[in-house]
Amino acid sequence: MPPIAYFNVVRGKDPLLKYETRYHMVMQASGSGIKPTARYYGVSRNTVRKWLRRYQQNHVSGLTERSRAPHHIPHKTSTKVATRVVRLKRRLRRYGSKRLVRDYSPGCGHSAFERICREKHLLRSRKRRRERRADLRALKARYRFGRRTCNDTKHLDDLPEYWAQAIRRGLPLFQYSHRDVRTGAMFLGFADELSVTHAAAFTRALTAWYRQHGVRLRGAVWLHDGGSEYIGSVKAKHPSAFQLALADAHIRGLQIPKTTYNAEVETIHNTIEFEFFEVERFLDRADFFAKASGYQLWYNCERRNCNRHDQSPLDILRRVAPGIDQRILLLPALDLDALVDRQVTSIAAAMRKGGHDVPGQARAASPALPAPEPTLSHEGRRDTKRMGEGTLHVRFLLFSFRGHLSRNQGARLPGIRSQRMGTKANSECRNPRCSTLADLAGYPSRTPEPTLSRA
Repeated sequence: MPPIAYFNVVRGKDPLLKYETRYHMVMQASGSGIKPTARYYGVSRNTVRKWLRRYQQNHVSGLTERSRAPHHIPHKTSTKVATRVVRLKRRLRRYGSKRLVRDYSPGCGHSAFERICREKHLLRSRKRRRERRADLRALKARYRFGRRTCNDTKHLDDLPEYWAQAIRRGLPLFQYSHRDVRTGAMFLGFADELSVTHAAAFTRALTAWYRQHGVRLRGAVWLHDGGSEYIGSVKAKHPSAFQLALADAHIRGLQIPKTTYNAEVETIHNTIEFEFFEVERFLDRADFFAKASGYQLWYNCERRNCNRHDQSPLDILRRVAPGIDQRILLLPALDLDALVDRQVTSIAAAMRKGGHDVPGQARAASPALPAPEPTLSHEGRRDTKRMGEGTLHVRFLLFSFRGHLSRNQGARLPGIRSQRMGTKANSECRNPRCSTLADLAGYPSRTPEPTLSRA
C-alpha cells in the first residue's frame, strides 16, 4: 500500500501531491502492469488505464485534472443579458448586485449577476466592516416624524465627475442636507457659498414647510456640527442666525460632540455621490436643480432602503404618521442663493420710505436727480438685527452699505468686506475704500444740493 491512500489524495486540495501520485502510478503501471498497480493503490483498473492513456497522449500535462463543467448549459444566461449586466455595472459601479437586480431588472438573478461581474473583473473587494457596537434602529423607531433630524453640509468641489461641470456651467458648490431620523426622508438645498445666512434661510424654509403640512415642531431636536455655517464662530457672544431660526420655531439645536452622531445625514452624502453626482450630466443651472429635485423626489417616494426593511420614506410615513399630509415629501431642491436674494429684496422693499442719511422727503423734492437705492433706516437696522448674520451681504445692496456693515450682521462673501458701522454720518467717512452714500447715489459728496440737506 502507498504511504497515502489514493482516495485521500484525490479528495485533498494539493495539486502537486495529486500530480506526483499519478506520475508514480503511471510509471509503476508501465513496468509492472495494470492489475498489480491497481491492487497496490487500491483503485480500479479503469482508473489506472485512464491515467496511463492520458500520459501516453499528452505526456506529463495529461496528469493534471480537467474541468468537469458541462460543454453546453441550456439555461445559461444569454450573451444579450450578460452584455446588459456589464453595461449596467460599469455605469453604476458602486451599486450592489441585489439592488441592481431589484431596481433595474436586467433579466437574471443576483447570483448570475455577480458571476458575470466576477468573470469581467468588475467586482472590488470590500473593506471589512467594523463590529457593530450598538444597533439603534429600535431606538430610532420610537421617534415621531420630525422629532429628530440631522443637518450637515457637503463640499461638492472634491467630486471629479461634478467639479468640471460646476466650473464650466456655474453650478452650486455646496450642499445643505436635512434628514429625518424616523423615516429617512431628506431635503436638500444648494448654494455657491458656505455661510450662516444660507443655513438660516434653509432652516426657515424647512420649518415653514413642516408647519404647512401639519408637523409639530415644538420640542424637536435638530442635530448639527460645529461648522461656522451653523454656530457662526466658536467665540461668538450671541446666537447665530441659524440658532435664532431654530429658537423662533421652538426647536432645540444640539451641536454633536462626535461625527458619528450625524451618521444619518453622512449616509446620504455617500449615497448621493454614486447615485446622482457620478452618473448625471447637467446642461446648465436650471437643469441641475430640475434633476436634483427629481432625484430627491425619487429618494423620498420610491427608493427602498434595505436598512428600513426595504421601505421607502413614503411607505414609513404612511404607516407611522397617517395624519400628516404626504405631500410634505414633494419639496423640491432649494436654490438658497435665490432664496436669500428674495428675502433681502423683501426687506429692502420695506425700507423705501427713507433712511437716516437721506430722508424720503429730500429724494421726493429732487426729481432731476437719479433715484437712490434703498438705505437702512432705524427700523431697518432693528429688522436686520433680528434676521441675524449675513442678511446685508447681497450684491445689489452692497453699494449702499459698503464700509458700514456691522461685524455682527454681515457675512463674508468673495469680494465683500464687512466694516464696523460708525456713529458718524456717511459724508464724514474717512476710509478710502468707502464711498459716501451721496457719491454712490449720484449726489456730490463735498457740496450737497440744498434739497439734500437735513430738515
